[in-house]
Amino acid sequence: MAFIEFAFLHPGAHERFLEAARARGLTASWHEDAIGTGATIVRVQEAGLTPEIEDELEALALELDEEGQSWAEAIGGDVLLSAVGIVVHLADGTQSLARVDPDMVRRILTVLSPEELGQFVAKIADAVENPDNSPICRAFHEG
Repeated sequence: MAFIEFAFLHPGAHERFLEAARARGLTASWHEDAIGTGATIVRVQEAGLTPEIEDELEALALELDEEGQSWAEAIGGDVLLSAVGIVVHLADGTQSLARVDPDMVRRILTVLSPEELGQFVAKIADAVENPDNSPICRAFHEG
């Protein structure tokens, strides 16, 4: 079953996000990040996920990220919240976490929806896994 994932570094943020997702009738679960970033990953099933609900969850995730930044500053900056993870799904079923500057992601999300960003990342992953050296004009007009 298809799902989307959100990563949280601030203690308790994942619980608030889970509650919001479940309140909207979605199936959601969480786990510790296996890659060792210290993040908590919330996985939301796409079944029942409308574009409106996805927008609401994205806005909540950004709000929780901002609260996490404030939390880190309040404790003296001992915890560095300086990366956002974008999960890249590979053709063999594995996934990798691309760590990205949060300010860059915020700027990107001012012009692209989270879904469009995901499609963009998927295209890049596909191009890396399946190189295509044909002229871009031919590929553009055919596809």
